[in-house]
Amino acid sequence: MKKYDLSDNRIKIEGLYGFENHKQFRRYTDEIITLYPRLAEADRKCAGARMRFRTDSKRIRVEFRLSNQYVDRGMSFYQANTAYAFIGDYSRSSYASLLSANEPYKDEVIFAEFTNGGTNDVTVFFPQNPTVEDVAVYLEEEASLMPPAPHKTKLPFVFYGSSIIQQGHTSSFLAYPSLLSRLFDADFYNFGASGNAMGEPEIAVYLAGMPKSLFFYDYDHNAPTPEYLRQTHEAFFLRFRETDPLTPVIMTSRPSNDTDETVLRAAIVRETYKNALKSGDRNVYFIDGLTLFGDADPALCTTDRTHPNDLGHYQIAKSLEAFIRKENILK
Repeated sequence: MKKYDLSDNRIKIEGLYGFENHKQFRRYTDEIITLYPRLAEADRKCAGARMRFRTDSKRIRVEFRLSNQYVDRGMSFYQANTAYAFIGDYSRSSYASLLSANEPYKDEVIFAEFTNGGTNDVTVFFPQNPTVEDVAVYLEEEASLMPPAPHKTKLPFVFYGSSIIQQGHTSSFLAYPSLLSRLFDADFYNFGASGNAMGEPEIAVYLAGMPKSLFFYDYDHNAPTPEYLRQTHEAFFLRFRETDPLTPVIMTSRPSNDTDETVLRAAIVRETYKNALKSGDRNVYFIDGLTLFGDADPALCTTDRTHPNDLGHYQIAKSLEAFIRKENILK
C-alpha cells in the first residue's frame, strides 16, 4: 500500500484552527499559552479534531502516533485513547472501524485497516486525551486520493466552555459538539477546557476572529462562584462582540446540578442575554441549561450529576438542533 502524510493537502485536518498554516496539533496560540499556562495541557488535547479525505481505495489503513497516554477516571478508554473512522457523507456516514493499539496505553501507535465500497469520504475523529504526534494514511497503489466534499454548512461552529464542551465523560467521541456538527454537516472548533474555561478576555478576542456560522458559549461550571460568573460573563461577551458583532451567539447555563445556585447562575447568563437585546443585538439567544435534557430523566443523563453521559449529550444535541431550526438561526 502507498503511504500518505499530512504534507499532502488532499488530506484535510478539521477542528484545529490554523492547522493549514502552522501544521501543529493544538488548539490555542503561543500568546494565549504564555498568558494562561494552565491551558497548556488543554492546548494539545485535540477535542473534536477530525481528519477527512476522499478515496476509491478498497482497503484503507490509518495510523496515529501518540504520546502522553494515561488513564482518565472521567472518561472511557474508547473516548480518551482511541480514534473512530467513518465512511460516507459527513452527516450520514457509517461506522467503519475503531483505531486502537495492540497494547493499550503502552504502544504509541493506534491503527485500523478497513474496507471501502466505492468512492467515498472518510472521516476519522481524533482521540480526546493523548498528544497526537503524527498521522499516516495507507491506500492501495492505484487508488485515487481526493479532498473530501465540502460541508453543507458553509462556516464552522465554534464552542467555548467547560469539560462538558470538551466532550468529557462520554463513552466515545459522540458528545454534543460532534453530534450537532454532524446533524448540520458543519465543521467545528471545540474550545472546551476542562476546569479551565474562565471567561478570559483574550480568548474572547481569539474566538471572535475566527470565521463561523454559530458561537456556543457556556463556561458556567468552570466559574468558581456565581459572583465570578457575574464579573466575567457579560464582559467576555462584550469583548467578543467588539470584534464579531454579527455571528449568532447561543448562551446556555449548566445543564445539571439543579440547585438554588444553578438557578442563580442561569439568571446571570440570562442577564447578559437581556442586556444584549436592550442594546439592539438581534443575533443572541439564551437557553436555560436545565431544559437541555429535554424529556429524558435528568438522573439518567449524567455520570456524576455534573457531566452529561452519552444519553445526556445526545439529548443536548437534539435540543439544540430543534432550537436552531425553530429560530431559523442558520439563515
